[in-house]
Amino acid sequence: MNRLYLQVCGWITAGLSLWGTSQATEVWPGFRGRGDSHLDGGQLPWSWEARGQVQGNWSIRLKGYGQSSPVVWKNVVYVTSISGEMKEHLHLFAFHLADGALLWEKEFSATQKVKDSDTVSRGAPTPVVDDGHVYAMFESGDLFALDHSGNLKWERSIVKDYGEFKGPHGYASSPLLVNDLCVIQVAHAGPSYILALDRKTGQNRWKVDHPSQTGWSSPAVYDKAGQSQILISTAGSVRSLNPENGATLWISEEIQGNSTASPTVVGDLVVIGAATERGGGGGRRSGTTPPGATPSTSTTSTAPAQTSQGEQPKDVTSKPPGPSGNESAGSPSSGERPQSPPSSKPTGSGVFRLDDRSAEQTRLVWKSDKVSSGYASPVVVGDFVYFVNRVGVVTCARLSDGAIQWQHRLPGEVWASPVANNGHVTFFGKFGFVVTLKSGPQIEEVAESNISTTEVVYGVAAVDNSWIVRTGRGLIRISDPSNTKPSSPTN
Repeated sequence: MNRLYLQVCGWITAGLSLWGTSQATEVWPGFRGRGDSHLDGGQLPWSWEARGQVQGNWSIRLKGYGQSSPVVWKNVVYVTSISGEMKEHLHLFAFHLADGALLWEKEFSATQKVKDSDTVSRGAPTPVVDDGHVYAMFESGDLFALDHSGNLKWERSIVKDYGEFKGPHGYASSPLLVNDLCVIQVAHAGPSYILALDRKTGQNRWKVDHPSQTGWSSPAVYDKAGQSQILISTAGSVRSLNPENGATLWISEEIQGNSTASPTVVGDLVVIGAATERGGGGGRRSGTTPPGATPSTSTTSTAPAQTSQGEQPKDVTSKPPGPSGNESAGSPSSGERPQSPPSSKPTGSGVFRLDDRSAEQTRLVWKSDKVSSGYASPVVVGDFVYFVNRVGVVTCARLSDGAIQWQHRLPGEVWASPVANNGHVTFFGKFGFVVTLKSGPQIEEVAESNISTTEVVYGVAAVDNSWIVRTGRGLIRISDPSNTKPSSPTN
């Protein structure tokens, strides 16, 4: 195992090259890219031992503070933040990917104002972008659609129309683009709902009520042969909606603790990450790996699935605590994340079927209380799915039946969702460690690096063989100069 350290610091600028077309490796259009945290093709850097402070990387200090992830479209990086004592200022920035140069900045006024603190969302929703617009949602209930030159096309105050967001930690769900819709998920302590707007005009297409279950996850889309489903995962249920009219296609209440991690769609399955009551931390001893979840054997859509009650996996490799020295979830720290509400029902992550063939059977494939997701959403690579809990323990489970392959303790907490590329999964730690694991039934750590930062790492984008890393007050680009192509911003 290599332990490689990169200190990415200062204001490093140079004219790195860009792509000329918006192919799969060259856009990262929304939260977790296209919703699955995958970069298909290309080669992302894993470690930087030989290059030290890499020429061509750049670091930007942003105005305000933000917990959103960056998105990228045609050589431009978009990111949001908030500022002001009452989070009254909303910011959207566009930067040139090659050198970090500011292309434009827009500032808006917040409708719902809440005192800024470490215990509430702070510029949390991630924007989403298509070939015509960038859509930026804020926890103030304000949604803006701008073209790629920064011209405002339309805006909506969701809270002015339907009431303020309620709850102790604020709003964090990112908008989703489906067909010609921009979909907003509002799951809070007040009357909850799902709202679909026309992408071009911002006008309502439909609005449906949702059980009032507080959550911070974002919706996902399943699209097969033009038959789309909007997937909503909030504490206590997984729900599928018809994009045409918002009608419920199916709903399952066979899972709990799914308030933060967002759904991950792979093929005809959706993976739902949930926080278990025990936190899924596992032990510190290494040993044999027992089986994981018991597959569901129920035959109707309302029958409960079996939950694994087997031995807690022991194959957890020991790592020291993270930079904070704290391994308990929910302790006060800069940029504190919300905690899942308590539940009297069994918790655990699981996998559901999405195809029509499962309509007469249970959609739950498996569920396991031995598999826990914290703030990061799960990622799938081939036959394996990866979860990381609140204290930084990664669990690798078999996608088909939930059998646990191994567990591995990272150097600390992880709040950013991991990213898969070329058979590997990279984890960005809360305070800057970067660990890459090879996907497979055996644990293999291939690289460990470090980004020099005193701020929380909230999210990443992966494009053009580069990482764009978001901290509370900054953006950092980390790339391999040998794998880039010349280009210039394109609108």
